[in-house]
Amino acid sequence: MSNSTTDFTIVLINDISSQLNYYIILFVFIFGIIGNLLNIIILSQPILRRNPCICYFLGSSTASLGIILIGLPSRIIAGKISSDPINTNSYFCKLRIFFLYSFRTISTWLLVFATIDRWFLSSIQIHRRRLSSHKIAYYNIIIICCLSFILWIETIFCYDAYINNAPIRCYGKSNRCRIFNDIVYASWIVVIPSLLMLIFGLLTIRNINQSRRISRVFFNSISNISQNGSKKRRKRIRRTEVSLTCMLLLQVVLLTFCSVPQAIHQFYLTFTIDINKSQLRIAIENFIVNFNFSLTYIGNAIPFYIYTLNGTAFRQTFIRLIHSTIRQLKIYSSSIFTQLIIFLFMISCQKQLPIQ
Repeated sequence: MSNSTTDFTIVLINDISSQLNYYIILFVFIFGIIGNLLNIIILSQPILRRNPCICYFLGSSTASLGIILIGLPSRIIAGKISSDPINTNSYFCKLRIFFLYSFRTISTWLLVFATIDRWFLSSIQIHRRRLSSHKIAYYNIIIICCLSFILWIETIFCYDAYINNAPIRCYGKSNRCRIFNDIVYASWIVVIPSLLMLIFGLLTIRNINQSRRISRVFFNSISNISQNGSKKRRKRIRRTEVSLTCMLLLQVVLLTFCSVPQAIHQFYLTFTIDINKSQLRIAIENFIVNFNFSLTYIGNAIPFYIYTLNGTAFRQTFIRLIHSTIRQLKIYSSSIFTQLIIFLFMISCQKQLPIQ
């Protein structure tokens, strides 16, 4: 390949990488903020908040909103002016990595505990079902948040701006820091959570199948007299539980799919950082870095759209919230219109009064 062709390829790859870094990240930023804010509003509704699993969903959505607000604005700026302010300021670099990794850990592990809560609640054993409670959920959320911030406090000392020969300027200072961070990130945000979510997800599906078989045998042995109302209620509760389980499992698959490529590529970058690379190879690696970073943010940006498409209970609550908001707006606008008419009527009456 000639030098001119190589130079053209490098420029083309860098241009595509820059466009990817700006437009896709901008798209993810807008829809991620809207989706997570709607998640927080809908999951805060009393009809859903009665379920302890919703507490974990709510906490995970809040952490995902934090990830998007902390991680994406600087990348959007970098895509527009070709200079990331985080890469040129040591304090911003350290704080961004600290909060970004902490929120990622919180978001992921809250989903792990949501999966475990689903397993508890779907169990046929009473003592396990009692472990699914709001009190335990609140305690777990507090513990996860504290441990996540403690886990990543080392990034304040390990990361710095202006790191030479690094894929991004805000990077680990030494190989020891990089290897440690890569191992912790891959194990505690990707591998261990994914395995736990897979295990408890399969156990939840098994519990649901067992409870269905037991319910079928039990209720077939009882007379159908005066059972119609209770059957409908049980079907509605079971439908809600299955809907929440499907929402959770689909998000687990999505989050794992979006996180694994970055974890693998992070190890590759760490172990090849001292190798002399051609400009073409550096351009390709930068493109992959931008793509993997975009992929991880997508996993935190679209849970709302997954819940809406896949979660019956979530979708119904969302529709009811829209109808309630429309009714409130109609009442509010009607009240404003009525007050305006009264005000205009009073002004006209004052004008028509004879001057004494």
